[in-house]
Amino acid sequence: MVIRWIIALAGVVLAVALGAVTFVIVSATIPESLVPLSFAVSNYGLYLIPAGLLGMGIGLILAQRRNAAVLRILGMLVGMVCIVATVAACVPLVASWREAGRQGTQLSIMKYLTGGTNTGDPVETLSTPYASVDGTDLLMDVKMPTDLVDGRRAAVIWVHGGGFTGGDRGEGPEWHKWLNDRGYAVFAIEYRLAAPPRWEQASGDIRCAVGRIKERATEFGIDPARVMLAGGSAGGNLALMGAYADERVAPSCPVGDTSIAAVAAFYPPTDLASGWYGTGSPEYSHRTLTDYLGGAPDVHPDRYAAASPRTYVRPGLPPTLLMHGTRDHVVPFDQSAALTSELESASVPVTRVPLPYADHGFDVTWGDWATQISRDTFDDFLTRYFPAP
Repeated sequence: MVIRWIIALAGVVLAVALGAVTFVIVSATIPESLVPLSFAVSNYGLYLIPAGLLGMGIGLILAQRRNAAVLRILGMLVGMVCIVATVAACVPLVASWREAGRQGTQLSIMKYLTGGTNTGDPVETLSTPYASVDGTDLLMDVKMPTDLVDGRRAAVIWVHGGGFTGGDRGEGPEWHKWLNDRGYAVFAIEYRLAAPPRWEQASGDIRCAVGRIKERATEFGIDPARVMLAGGSAGGNLALMGAYADERVAPSCPVGDTSIAAVAAFYPPTDLASGWYGTGSPEYSHRTLTDYLGGAPDVHPDRYAAASPRTYVRPGLPPTLLMHGTRDHVVPFDQSAALTSELESASVPVTRVPLPYADHGFDVTWGDWATQISRDTFDDFLTRYFPAP
């Protein structure tokens, strides 16, 4: 009897957990306290199916205890919750496979299970300053392909995320390796972080890095005419700022050419005022935006506009790739959708990829469905607009 009650307790705990997961999947809005659970569902959702099947098995075992009415009722409840949760867990799976079909991506369960994480640290042996500002060196990790090529390489400058207040140039090492494998030189840069407010300096640092890397093109063996920016979250915002900004955004160091040939942004905040009011994570977003901009939009509307890529949309901007989860609870998908509409109106080449049920930072897992789709889409974008030698 003790073993039966232990099994029942395990079933109840599993059912409660899966019930919370089901709520996260089916609800368009969730409390900010459940956003970390949404991250987990986004990155590891496939594992919910065997968990649901396990719960159904426990429910079936308990429901067959005819001489124990309480256990039998618990079993039926656990089983029903787990059936619903298993069905709910299949919804993102089906939606992702449909989107993969539209994008021409062949998803792999093996890659999902073995992809690992896309996290890392700065590589000090690859680090070199690109500028010294206010007495502090701004560093970049220079990552070069191992193959030999004739002529100069195309270069990708990678801008890390972290809510404008954290993160480092070690972010996204799998993307760096992926780009190296395709023949691109990668420059993973750092920039000045808030607080104090860095809304001018951060964008200026990006433009400084672009100019300095171009000036050292011969040293690095790159083509200064073929440089693109890429990044995620705050890094996506700054990559877009570096690609779109005009004379209103001054580089933080003396440089010449800061033009960009293409830009790719993952889940970027493109209108920071909208990000203040429309986020699903108000506590986090309000804190980081206050640190970065010095206050709320009604206090500093000029700063919010100046730090938003949408402010600078005009004809002639470089080809743009936007990859964004449709269930992003930090930077809503609408941020990329609105930018896409404005770029299309300005006749700027833009590719927007909606990633079903993916949340913010989906590419922290290298094998999940959204990351697999993103890799193929990024590859297609590079082939079309920014080919390697």
